[in-house]
Parts: sequence; structure tokens; C-alpha cells
Amino acid sequence: MLGIGDLEKLREAYSVYSEASLADALRQIGNPSEEAVVASAVKQMSSSERNHRVLALRVLAHHRGEMAMSGVLAGLNDEKRRVCAVAIQACPNYLDFDEIVARLEAIARDTELKRKLRRRALSMLAGHEGRLNGDLTAAAAAALGRLIADAEFRFAILFGLIRLELAPRVKSILETFARSADEAERHMALRALRGERVVHIGNYEADEGLQRWIMESCDLAHGRMYYWLPRAGIGLRAI
Repeated sequence: MLGIGDLEKLREAYSVYSEASLADALRQIGNPSEEAVVASAVKQMSSSERNHRVLALRVLAHHRGEMAMSGVLAGLNDEKRRVCAVAIQACPNYLDFDEIVARLEAIARDTELKRKLRRRALSMLAGHEGRLNGDLTAAAAAALGRLIADAEFRFAILFGLIRLELAPRVKSILETFARSADEAERHMALRALRGERVVHIGNYEADEGLQRWIMESCDLAHGRMYYWLPRAGIGLRAI
């Protein structure tokens, strides 16, 4: 069983800012199997130390499977808000599990929880701030289908979906919004269905010329940082 120091080495190696490779970290802790790593992290979810549970979730975020899912689910049910928030961040690999999706939906609906935590859960279901690659899972799409019946959640869901690729389940929910009685919802959904998507201008900070082109040539979608861009292969300069 791996100790806290071993899990910390893995957490560091998983970081995009780390100079250490995962292979080096695994070698330093004795090249454990993935099953051993997951089992060790899941065991820490019963620790009385909040920071140990957070560390375990940082590791589980990079794994898959039912055993790892049980650890993330424990985090979503944790009474400490910090642990629950990190568990939400750890969910991308587990959105095909009904238990995870049901708990995220419950968090989003729970008016006794902090608004920030509820927004994070909803954002995870609606595409993780536009980071989702591929389609929504069947479980996540079903949850969103239920949540859009509540006016409180509609804009956040729509704004999440218009930042995603036009995959089949995303498209199906956008088509529901395109039939909305609300003119603003219809406009946004139809624009996404007809060949555009919304991006955060910060995604292109490495290319000042491209940023300038976006700000000069594309329509603002929301606030001062989100713009409508043509989907790949469409328009003057495909993104």
C-alpha cells in the first residue's frame, strides 16, 4: 500500500506544470500497478485528515474504473466543502457512472450548499467549462435533460453546451433550446447549431495576432472574454 509521500509524488507528476515525468515518479515509489495506486488513494478517502482526502482525489482524477469511482463518489459526499469541490474537479473520467452523475445533479439542486459549489457541479455536467472532448455521456445528457426543466439552470447549461463540439447528444439538447419560447435562448442555440461555438479569448493568449483577429472580427458572446468563432473548416480563418 502506498503512503502519503508516494501519492504526493504522483500528484506532482500528474501536474501540467511539473518537470518530473510520471515514469520517474512511479520508478521512485517502486513501480506499483495501477490497481495498487487506485487502492491506496481510495483508502485515504477514509482518512480523518482533510488534506489526505484532497490528495487522494487529485490522484484518482487521472484514473478510471469502478474502484476509483468509489473514491470520487466518497469525495462528492464529503461533509467538507473543500473535499467536495476537489471531487467535482476529479469527475471528467467518471461521467459515465450513474452514481457520479446523480450526485452531481443533487449537488447542483441543493439550495443549502454554497452557490459556487452548485455551479461547479452543474458546469461539470454541462461540459466542464468547455473542456469536454467528444460527446456528453448518456448519463450526463439525461441529467441535463432533467435540469433544463428548471429556469435556474438553463443559461448555465446552454452556455456550457455552446462551447462544445457539436456531437450528437450536445446537438440534441441544443435543438431543445432552439425551440425555446425565450428569444435569447433560441438565438444562441441556433447559432451554435449553424456552425459557430463560443470560446474564451484567454485560450489564445500565446498568439497575440490571433487574439487581435478574434476581438476585431468576431462577435462577443458573453461579458468581455467570450467570443463566437466559426467551427473548424468554416469561415475566413478556421479555429
